[in-house]
Amino acid sequence: MDQPKIIVAVRKRPLSKKETKEGQKDIVEVQGNTVIVREPRVKVDLTKFIEEFNFTFDAAFDQQYTNEDLYQQLVKPMVQAAITGTKITCFAYGQTGSGKTYTMLGDQNVVGIYTLAAYDLFQLITNSIVLSVSFYEIYCSKLFDLLNDRVQLVAREDAKGQVNIAGLSETKVHSVQEFQKTVEMGIKSRVTGQNSVNQDSSRSHAILQINLRQQNKIIGKLSFIDLAGSERGADVVEYHKQTRIDGAEINKSLLALKECIRALDLNKNHTPFRGSKLTQVLKDSFTGNCRTLMIGTISACHKDAEHSLNTLRYADRVKELKAPQGSNGVDQLTRELMLPRQYITNNYLFESPQAVKSNSPPKLFDHDNGDQYEDEVQMNPNRNSNLKDKYDELIQQILDEERALKKAHKDHIDDLIELVNDEMKILQAVDQPNSDIEEYVDGLDHVLMLKIEKIMRLRKKLKQFKQHLMDEQDLAHQCQTHFYQKPHQN
Repeated sequence: MDQPKIIVAVRKRPLSKKETKEGQKDIVEVQGNTVIVREPRVKVDLTKFIEEFNFTFDAAFDQQYTNEDLYQQLVKPMVQAAITGTKITCFAYGQTGSGKTYTMLGDQNVVGIYTLAAYDLFQLITNSIVLSVSFYEIYCSKLFDLLNDRVQLVAREDAKGQVNIAGLSETKVHSVQEFQKTVEMGIKSRVTGQNSVNQDSSRSHAILQINLRQQNKIIGKLSFIDLAGSERGADVVEYHKQTRIDGAEINKSLLALKECIRALDLNKNHTPFRGSKLTQVLKDSFTGNCRTLMIGTISACHKDAEHSLNTLRYADRVKELKAPQGSNGVDQLTRELMLPRQYITNNYLFESPQAVKSNSPPKLFDHDNGDQYEDEVQMNPNRNSNLKDKYDELIQQILDEERALKKAHKDHIDDLIELVNDEMKILQAVDQPNSDIEEYVDGLDHVLMLKIEKIMRLRKKLKQFKQHLMDEQDLAHQCQTHFYQKPHQN
């Protein structure tokens, strides 16, 4: 029997000592391959009830399973397949603090999937096979080499459609110890940021690639991806502008990744690799003889219920690949998977076939006119998508304009250096005997006019960029008011 091209698994982390001390409750239960979330809710009449959601995946692990258990069951068969030429991609997805990095890297006392895979590889390969490591991150659509002082890289697609990362360093390793030291060096360079979920949230996608070479020819490739924290818009909107832009770019790349995986499993003729920089650089891992493992990590804590449900819905959408697609509107709504459920108040928009519905609708806001607000949104269900689309478009425009502005600034500096050299020549000429003062005046006037012209041209770009930054702040406030705050009572 052929192995599936994609395996979707979910891992539950236990309550931390801090959460236990705070009296937080465990609302997640794993039964076989089914994950059950029992979320405390409140009806409109203030009656408390429990709403239950059920999701079934290829594999599910509760807190009793270790990294090695997960590795032995899911990852080791893929590592063995890599020796025979299969391209392997394994990525962890979930909110910050849900156990992604712990699963991939482990900690001081527990080894992660990276190291377990390296150990097996060194056991399996022959002396004629050389193992090398590349480690880079994608931050705001830019690539940075984590093993070479964060040098910025460029991804280029050649005439054959192969994506090559120009300048990416590759380190040969000859033992598990060398491998660990190389990975640790790269981790220290990774971008982190602050949000309301975690003071040290990963704001970039970290991609570790292990290449197996024999006679300078790649015979196997493994890609391990620790995705950026999937924080909701509500968790970053109160922080500064760069954090909001980071969040929007992360969510865009996560959506593009899901669409590529779906197209891969459905054997579509076209896979949308250019949807984001993440999927573009992973194109080689998703084509030909390849296998993919997605590990969704969730928290058991009841305060993280929305995050856990969003992760489960994302994983569920990835797994529901063979189901016939409905209208475009339904598929479009999957774009909101990284946003809180208050973003769209009607459950049918994110309805999961496994969810056990309560008899009464959940209460979304603690105010008397909650029903009226829900009715208003139900009457205009496209309003949420339109506002989100507008924000996404503006973020993409800002990112494009940022790159263009930096390039224009560099060109401007080069131009000014040339003009300064011209000024020096004019000044030297006027100090010579029998110099023409009128020629000096005309020459200086010409240089100054060129300077003004170039400064005004750059300032025009800067002014436009500043305006769009202000527009982003206004639109972020609208999103916050519309999606995350209570409507005003009359």
